[in-house]
Amino acid sequence: MKKTIFYTIIGMIAIAAICLSFLLNFRPHTPQLEDYRFHSDLDSNTGSLNVQFIGNTNILITDGKTSILTDGFFTRPSIRNVLWGEIEPDLDVIDYCLKKAGIHQLDAVIPVHSHFDHAMDSPIVAMKTGAKLIGSESTANIGKGLNFPEDKMIIVDSDETIQIGSMKVTLIKGKHWPYPDKELRNKLLDREITQPIIPPVSALEYLEGSSYTIIVEHENASMAIHGSAGFIPNILADNNVDILFLGIAGLETMDDLYNDCFQTHIVEALNPEVIIPIHWDDFFVPLKKGLKSRSLLEKLIQGMDVKKSFEFVEMRNPERTMAVLPLWKLVNVLELLEKVTL
Repeated sequence: MKKTIFYTIIGMIAIAAICLSFLLNFRPHTPQLEDYRFHSDLDSNTGSLNVQFIGNTNILITDGKTSILTDGFFTRPSIRNVLWGEIEPDLDVIDYCLKKAGIHQLDAVIPVHSHFDHAMDSPIVAMKTGAKLIGSESTANIGKGLNFPEDKMIIVDSDETIQIGSMKVTLIKGKHWPYPDKELRNKLLDREITQPIIPPVSALEYLEGSSYTIIVEHENASMAIHGSAGFIPNILADNNVDILFLGIAGLETMDDLYNDCFQTHIVEALNPEVIIPIHWDDFFVPLKKGLKSRSLLEKLIQGMDVKKSFEFVEMRNPERTMAVLPLWKLVNVLELLEKVTL
């Protein structure tokens, strides 16, 4: 009898483990990831303006003379460590990703805000590439905890424009996507990191700080990186850009009114020719394994649905072009603008 109960329990645990593995690894089909995939016909040119997508909200912008990277979040800790353990930058993973991306030197690393999945690695990436670390007081405290040189930090005011080599960069303070979970909102949003973070620590130590829309102006094109699906009405008026890198994570969990307002105050305000969705991939999957969309588990528990978030953007922007950039590949900006607007 005891053996029967024991084997029954073991069997139930095994079945539960199999089910959990399936839910974590199965990805609901997202046709837009192929439908909008940008295929370049040209090799990147070091004398022209190029962009590179490195997952989540990591965007490299370079013209061969000046190079700016948003976030630089490469570690991608496991979901287990994020939920129940502690996290810290993984130096080996960061080195691999910098080498894979062909990044040797940067002028600036700019997190879109200070949650772990954006800013945890930023000071390490900046140190390894000789870059300045630009952002809020919260980002600076992440840097201080990692012994980043304070004379290479730039704490900016909203709407302040900084000349970085051949590019003008303006950080406009906005709002993070409002987590549906009230407890998570209270813990992580609208709060500053007031003391240096010395990892390893809980993921909950990485508070939002300031969420920015980053405007980059270059003689060849202008672009905006809007990393989170939140908004403040009217703050982006008169900031038209050619390309918008649009964070769409969580957009599908909001109602129609929220989505209408988001489109009005972000997309229509910036009025881009091209929308490049970002923050759609599962940042618990190592970049060595390529980009994967959100898991079925996230869809069942949190309502995360990449296909639906794409559809919200599609419905309001039939006249604009959408493009999904490949991982690791430098893309010529002029080719991107010419090809997708034909």
